[in-house]
Amino acid sequence: MKNKDFLAVELSKVEEHLLKTLKTRSKMVEESLERFIKSGGKRLRPTLTIIGATFGEYKSEVVVPLATSIEIIHMATLIHDDIVDDAETRRGTRTVQSTLGKNTAVYCGDFLFTRAFMLIADMAEIDMMKDLSKAIAFICDSEIDQNEQRYDQTVDVRKYLKRIAGKTAALFSLSIAVGAHKAGCDKKITSKLTNIGKNIGMAFQIVDDILDFTGNEKTVGKPLLSDAKQGIFTLPIIYSLNSSYREETIKAIEMIKDDGGERLMHCVINSGGLERTKGLARKFIKKALKIKDTLPDGYGKEAITEIIERQLDRKF
Repeated sequence: MKNKDFLAVELSKVEEHLLKTLKTRSKMVEESLERFIKSGGKRLRPTLTIIGATFGEYKSEVVVPLATSIEIIHMATLIHDDIVDDAETRRGTRTVQSTLGKNTAVYCGDFLFTRAFMLIADMAEIDMMKDLSKAIAFICDSEIDQNEQRYDQTVDVRKYLKRIAGKTAALFSLSIAVGAHKAGCDKKITSKLTNIGKNIGMAFQIVDDILDFTGNEKTVGKPLLSDAKQGIFTLPIIYSLNSSYREETIKAIEMIKDDGGERLMHCVINSGGLERTKGLARKFIKKALKIKDTLPDGYGKEAITEIIERQLDRKF
């Protein structure tokens, strides 16, 4: 029986493994990546990998490198996101691209991808490598979709959900699935955990999009309304555009750089966009909880319950 300190101990091993794995010949790059690691982050994806593995035969020496590789992939996507967004800070720390320049930052992201695959190659079967490659391709496709949909006032809920299914949920579901698979879980349990991961990921991204309006910069880790200012229309805006506030919302989007988003905030609140978005987040959380109830009792089920319920506590 695993105790309450188990997860903290395993995640501390992941932190150590991250720092050790990201050693490079360039001292400047290494220091920048180290600052990025130490700036924090929820480590939710490696947490899911560890929890998934607890449903089978847990081997720390296998799971920790696997969980580390998942977090490194996530870090690589964040570095590339910051380049595209021209972001100066993330989690209160200067981004890699603002410190080293865009060109070097691109190579840093690529370097992280190769490090992740090197870790995985030591332990993964061909099927796992295929699943990982598919997930990364899905993430990239979704980021391309997001870029192509910038300033598109016709983007609808279906397109948004497809976008976040790849942008965020794909890596969540993969994270927990690879842990379960590597621990020898049967297909039924692995499938349930995969679906739980997907629903947690969908809820997580929707809540993130709510916090872009209602959170504070310290909590969110980046300036508020940063997506809207770049023409990325998330669910609160989509709902507002599809309401009686459509024309006012369009004008508010056009004025966002002048008023800092004050009118847009007024629109998404008064149109009911924020409340409808919260309602959809709750639906995904409810789906995850329903599947969770069918899992065998034990540490893993308790840990998943806590993660799911935590999504409701993110002050949305």
